[in-house]
Amino acid sequence: MGNISYRDLSKSVLKKIILTYNSKCLNLKTLILLVVFSLYSNLSFSQNSEKNRESSILEQRAIMVFNLCEQVKWPKIKQMTTLKIGVMGPDTIKKSLFDISNNRRIYDKLIEVKRINSVDDIQYCNVVYVNSTYEYLIKAILNSTKGKEILIITEGYPTHSSMINMVQVGDTYEYDINRQFIREANLKITPVLASYAVTSKEIKDKLYKKVEQNLYIANREKAEQKKIIETHIKTIGSQIDDINKKDKVIIDKEHSITNLSRESELKNKRLEESLVFELELEEKLEKQLYKINAQQLEIDSVNLEIQNQQKVLTVQNIHIKEKEDILAEKNIIISTQRQYNILLSILSCLLFIVSISLLVAYIKNKKLNFRLKAQHVEINHQSKQLVSKNKELEQFVYIASHDLQEPLNTISSFIDVIDSEYNSSFDDDGKQMLGFIKEGSVRMKKLIDALLQYSRLGRTKIIDDVDCMPLLNVLTGDLQSVINRSEAVVNYKDLPKIKGNEVELRLLFQNLITNGIKFTKPGVKPKIDIYCTEISKIEEGDVEEQKFWQFSVADNGIGIAQEYQDRVFAIFQRLNSRLDYEGSGIGLAHCKKIVESHSGKIWFTSSEGAGTTFSFSIPVKA
Repeated sequence: MGNISYRDLSKSVLKKIILTYNSKCLNLKTLILLVVFSLYSNLSFSQNSEKNRESSILEQRAIMVFNLCEQVKWPKIKQMTTLKIGVMGPDTIKKSLFDISNNRRIYDKLIEVKRINSVDDIQYCNVVYVNSTYEYLIKAILNSTKGKEILIITEGYPTHSSMINMVQVGDTYEYDINRQFIREANLKITPVLASYAVTSKEIKDKLYKKVEQNLYIANREKAEQKKIIETHIKTIGSQIDDINKKDKVIIDKEHSITNLSRESELKNKRLEESLVFELELEEKLEKQLYKINAQQLEIDSVNLEIQNQQKVLTVQNIHIKEKEDILAEKNIIISTQRQYNILLSILSCLLFIVSISLLVAYIKNKKLNFRLKAQHVEINHQSKQLVSKNKELEQFVYIASHDLQEPLNTISSFIDVIDSEYNSSFDDDGKQMLGFIKEGSVRMKKLIDALLQYSRLGRTKIIDDVDCMPLLNVLTGDLQSVINRSEAVVNYKDLPKIKGNEVELRLLFQNLITNGIKFTKPGVKPKIDIYCTEISKIEEGDVEEQKFWQFSVADNGIGIAQEYQDRVFAIFQRLNSRLDYEGSGIGLAHCKKIVESHSGKIWFTSSEGAGTTFSFSIPVKA
């Protein structure tokens, strides 16, 4: 009995029931159960076929995983003794991989298959199989394997979302690859693996064709089953007619039996004397009763079998409903795939439009770069001309001021001679005019000296580490007589070491301190505060932030009126009368040139009568 198939069993049972029908005259319910039993046997056979198909798919999946591993190259494969494969999926997949690993090698290495449940366990594997059934986050898995020589093989995930992604198409498997993820894991693939990989469009086409094929087969099987049922119904109708005819014969026989029994009663009354005949008649009656009891037992057994068949019919209805649900799900999947195809078409159009836009932007950018290069060349040419003209101007200023000193010295010497030898010959007006001439020559000499000093600023390229604290200590010592005479207070502390020219930086601080002492109201003691902070900012044309030392020199002087603030740093610009405050008007121009020669900037904040704060910045790195 163990080797008999479901179809053979159904045929034998059917044959037995037909024989029983012919001998026992079964009713309509028995025939209906006959048909149901036949359908149930066919369904059981199809379920066994489905189980065999699932077993074949598990084996194909395991073989596909091993074949993919053989097409990947690990840099340290020679140092490995065992190739470890981790499974993040159902136990049936792990078992199929384990069964095949007992008889197979990859690069002549033993294969160890184990189950892993978290991302932390991935680092102990060489290959990780991930099934979408448990909804693992593939992005987190890929991030944890960058540069670790771990191959990730997924199944059921979107295309190109993993290193290698397997897709089931009917009873076979296809795969796609993502070269970028494989390179990030320091792995290499063979040309064979790349040549047989398919795109997402090819996978969807195959899936769509397979679904259409399954739908066509299901519809055809449904039509065939419908025809079989109609045939069975026709057969049952003809058998019902036969049953009705035989029921009529049975009724006639029952009438005849009734008549016979009546006749036997009459005969018993009439032939009481015939004892032998009565005994024979009793034996016949006993035999008939025995047959009736046997028929009743057979009817009871048939009723029990009918109940069992009804249970089987209920189970079969449940299976039919499940298949209808599966068919509805497949229809939903087909509808979803169509929507995906429409969405992909829209995305492709958008991608094309974006590509055209990028191409136009690239062409415009190229033209703009060409114009910028031309402007850059022109600016470089103008810059070189400007540098040349500045050098010529500085040389002219130096030569002019140097040549002016000779006639000025001559004038000054003659004035001294006239003052010493002919002073008594002048009246008071002449002596006063002579004094004016002498004072003008002295002032002109100071202006020429200041001009020469201005032209020399910025020429030196000597940059050293300058400690501002000792520098100001020496400077305030040199200015001690001026500070004491004006009762000024100069405060400074915690000043840094900076990169620069010590002589020019000394002159910068000297000009700012002396200005703060000089330009104060009568009766007010000058107070000067010097402090420094480190700042970071991005200058125009730079890419990265640059650090600066920002110095501030604040005084409590007379301040600068708003209408004069735009010409503070101009050369020979005086904002006050020479009678009130002496000076050449070139000190702040010196400060501006010194700061700019150190690649910095200088500015100020002031209001009339409220003092002035001069600030300048020096780069931390020269």
